[in-house]
Amino acid sequence: MHSVMGIIPAAGLGLRMRSDEEKPFITIGGRSILAHTLSVFEACPAVEGYVLVVEPSRVASCRALLGGPSRLAEPGEPDDPGGASSNAFPKLVEVVAGGSTRQESVYRGLMALDEDTASVLIHDAARPCVERGALEASVQGGARHGAVISATPSTDTMKIIRDGVVEATADRSSLWRAQTPQTFAYGILRTAHERAREEGYVGTDDAELVERAGYVVRVLEGAPDNIKVTTAEDLEVAERILRRQGRI
Repeated sequence: MHSVMGIIPAAGLGLRMRSDEEKPFITIGGRSILAHTLSVFEACPAVEGYVLVVEPSRVASCRALLGGPSRLAEPGEPDDPGGASSNAFPKLVEVVAGGSTRQESVYRGLMALDEDTASVLIHDAARPCVERGALEASVQGGARHGAVISATPSTDTMKIIRDGVVEATADRSSLWRAQTPQTFAYGILRTAHERAREEGYVGTDDAELVERAGYVVRVLEGAPDNIKVTTAEDLEVAERILRRQGRI
């Protein structure tokens, strides 16, 4: 039985980045966002292996990571997935084509895992500043509870607005910002995804599907540094964080 396997969605086009390059392949400090994220998985003994889900046109070049270094494009070439040799990512077990939504991409990654997998850790490739401790805590929480997410408490006053008018002020103490990593028992995650597919429901993250399927999702307090790189401005913030962490 595989104990813990990861799924890393990396099929985002990064339209808000104002870049011709897909978001996971934009570089920070000389390495792609994707390479920064994969390096944390490689350093985490709690994760046995992981599946990478990429934009369909990138599957062939990323699969080259599973072969010898001679099969990789040279650093800087269009198909180079980060300028790193295949030896850097020995835990990468498969690269699969993503779907039209993040939910579909995760489901395709899930279908690439063995059915005897115990737990599945999902982490967005676009969160390169995640630290090994966050992955380990998520794995431990998933083993204990069956479904856990990382999240940070809201520090802003939150307004409920309809048609440009404030309808109410939400209770900030109950509002948290969801992050990845998120870890689920394989059976729970598969049941949740298949139920959503049957009902034609598309959620904003995997935890929402698990909630809808009737399971309890526990929360682990995440780290403010675990940002999702979405805009060009986020690249500068991520670079500062990675430098502070000593990773570039």
